[in-house]
Amino acid sequence: MNAYEATIGLEVHVQLRTRTKAFCGCAATFGAPPNSRTCPVCLGHPGTLPVLNAEALRLAARAAYALGCELADVITFDRKNYFYVDLPKGFQISQHFGAVGLGGRVEYWNDDGFGAVALERVHLEEDVAKAVHDEVYVRADETLLDFNRAGVPLMEVVSKPVITSAAEARRYIVALRQTLIEAGVSDCDLDKGAFRIDTNISVKCPDAAELGEQVEIKNLNSIRAMEDALAYEYERQTAVLTAGGRVERQTRLFDEAAGETRPLRTKEVRADYRFFAEPDLPSVRLTPAFIADARAGLGPPPAARIKELRETYAATSAEAEMIAFTPAYYGFLTGTADRYQGERRQIVNWLVGDITRELNERGVALGECLLGPEGLAALLGLVNSGTINVAAAREVLAVLMSEGGDAAAIVEGRGLGQVSDPAAIDAFVREALAANPKAAADLKAGKEKAKGAIVGFVMKKTRGRANPEVVNASIAKLLNEV
Repeated sequence: MNAYEATIGLEVHVQLRTRTKAFCGCAATFGAPPNSRTCPVCLGHPGTLPVLNAEALRLAARAAYALGCELADVITFDRKNYFYVDLPKGFQISQHFGAVGLGGRVEYWNDDGFGAVALERVHLEEDVAKAVHDEVYVRADETLLDFNRAGVPLMEVVSKPVITSAAEARRYIVALRQTLIEAGVSDCDLDKGAFRIDTNISVKCPDAAELGEQVEIKNLNSIRAMEDALAYEYERQTAVLTAGGRVERQTRLFDEAAGETRPLRTKEVRADYRFFAEPDLPSVRLTPAFIADARAGLGPPPAARIKELRETYAATSAEAEMIAFTPAYYGFLTGTADRYQGERRQIVNWLVGDITRELNERGVALGECLLGPEGLAALLGLVNSGTINVAAAREVLAVLMSEGGDAAAIVEGRGLGQVSDPAAIDAFVREALAANPKAAADLKAGKEKAKGAIVGFVMKKTRGRANPEVVNASIAKLLNEV
């Protein structure tokens, strides 16, 4: 057992879904030719003045509400001063003294239940330019800058340092990302850099009064990279302390190929940034109408839906995530449940099993096929009543997905009704026992695996329509006649 405890805080940078940048009219589009979406304002030319994008503020306020933050009455901006090549003005317009939202929490889930991570703040700022050094047109010894991203509205979600493991960090990030996607504030596309993660981690002995020295790991562009970086950094810091060394306060980068973090620079503290109020942007008082618009249409957080799926439908965490976050799945599930009187778990089995397999084989989404909730509810009703067995139900399902129609009519039209007449089943079982004397003898001797040959014979004779329960009962009854 390791004697050290981890303390982790996460800072997530989220590009907001706006048409234009935070403080100018340039298009905030991804994938445009380098440096084609710029102007004197976002390039930081002398004498230019910023103008706040109201939609960026609305989306940030909406996110703050979705995360349970306390929204500020008055919004102010500050200058964060530091020098780096990707910062055209030599400072970044951000919020240090007056964030959009304070507090809040993100509830997450796992197989053991639910937990929550408390938030410090949600604030709005502008993004920086993108350093390009891995494209074919860039020499190995140089880095080029694309200023299309500079000035894109960026929201930062800062957690409190209450996370204790890489696994918990992953669960928090999954829940946070889904919350923001469902709120409509960002597509949170990690591949496009719209959702970027910075971490702070320190380790200490359990009985230590103070936290260990903090190490920051920046610009993690995938959830797996974040989890691997935190796991590596925990082991690295633990090894340093175990050997009697001292962990240095620094910023590090994660090398995914090597699976290790590497030092970048000595980590800055807040005083290093020399924050002061942005003189070119006035404070903004949020009106009741603005707040109402920002909150309009917000649904419950993803964890509430996961909880419902776990408790009402007996879904596992993996199944609940799949149903909750795959387009059209959750509505299809609840729509089926409204029309179906049987066990709710049965709907989950068919949705994540046979229906998903059919969709994958066809290469279509659930909303693109002809199966509706009423069709699945009717199909499950036929299975539960004994009208058809599971094999026939799968055949009917394929027809419903490609052609639509009525499940009962499909069963009748294709002759898929289940054979449950005991006398008819007995005749098939007698024939199966006679045709498979070794299997019959093995089964009589207690070798249960031998039953498969008998059942298989009956199913072949009935084209898969025999009622399995009646078949098993008949085998048990007639075996002594052999």
